[in-house]
Amino acid sequence: MVQPEEIKIFLEPLNIRMKQFVFFALNDNNSPDMAGGSHWSLLVYSKMESCFFHLDSSSGSNHNVAWDFASHLMSYLAKPGTISFSDKECQQQNNGYDCGIHVICNTEVLAHWASKYGDIGSCDMKIKVNPNQKRKEIMNIIKSLANVK
Repeated sequence: MVQPEEIKIFLEPLNIRMKQFVFFALNDNNSPDMAGGSHWSLLVYSKMESCFFHLDSSSGSNHNVAWDFASHLMSYLAKPGTISFSDKECQQQNNGYDCGIHVICNTEVLAHWASKYGDIGSCDMKIKVNPNQKRKEIMNIIKSLANVK
């Protein structure tokens, strides 16, 4: 169980109470003092909508992880009972290893949407980002950084 004082220690320097949107990449590792976990998903806090939106490319397998994390943050961000939680539909991965790239793709779609429209909830996620294309873009960035002297 995470204590409110511990949450405050990590979040105060980030000043997230002043942010309109906060994006969290979540891992299902149940042992925070050890490396591990097998799945990543995206949790987004929208201050204006007073809601946490969870996007999971593997049919909600990280729902409990996201809910647990969000519920700990709710008391820090606002009065109890004033923030909601919603599992948001998103593009689903078709294999057992693309969850990370889907987190990146979903983040890109939602960040563009939020900057243009000012919310997360109205984004119907029909805007698709090709995971294979995104992987190639990332690999090209890594290659270009490796060539920088």
